[in-house]
Order: sequence, then C-alpha cells, then structure tokens
Amino acid sequence: VALGSPAAGVDGFRRSHLDALTTQQMLTRLTSPSRLAFHHEVELVALLTTDPERADRFVARTLGGLESAAPELVETLRVFIEEQCNATRAAARLFTHRNTLLRRLARADQLLLRPLSQHTIEVGTALKVLQWRGRP
Repeated sequence: VALGSPAAGVDGFRRSHLDALTTQQMLTRLTSPSRLAFHHEVELVALLTTDPERADRFVARTLGGLESAAPELVETLRVFIEEQCNATRAAARLFTHRNTLLRRLARADQLLLRPLSQHTIEVGTALKVLQWRGRP
C-alpha cells in the first residue's frame, strides 16, 4: 500500500494520487519487501532511485565496503544518523550499550570511502535506499 501526502481540493487529490503512484513505483523498482509506505517517508529515495543504475552507483560510491557489511553494522550507522548522530539515543533505540555502538561506528567509518563526518547526509540517504530495498 502506497499513500500520498494529504491535501485539500481537487488539485490536492490529484497531487496525493501522483505521490502515491510515485511511492508505489519506487517500491516496485527497488523490489522492496515493505507492504506500507508513506510518500513523505520515501520522497528523497524515490527521487534518487528514478534511474536505478545511477542509484546503484551512488550507493556503491557513498558506502564503499559498508554496503556489503554485516546487517547490524549497517543498521547501527543508519539509526545513529537518524538520531542526529547522538550515540546515547542511538544506543538506547538499538537496545545496546553505548560502547558497543561506538565500536560499531568506528568499524563502519573504516569501511566508508570517506569519513562519515564529511558526508553524513549522503551516507544517510544511501542507507535509506538500502533500507527500502529490504536491507536493515
């Protein structure tokens, strides 16, 4: 199920319908296992993955070795970025000790082609692409 953004009037209905179609197309394109998606959650990934080959290159160029790393490493970095790079909140959300989280982040940073601090937004976006493809 793909849901568009809420809007008022005929034009709003049309826009919401197009948003839902865009969301559904993205889910299909990425062969996502997700059964429900809201347009506001996937808008950036939908824009980025319009051309699947370019999206694949972006993910590979951004994540380097992290793309094929253990799922818990990928999830740790994604949650850390979602928590505004706050290690304490990320550790709590992952139900893990802060030191464990910091060790995983150090390992993830080694696998990235550039340090996380230099391109956090790009890494977060690439991780979202992986997430919607069914990776953690």
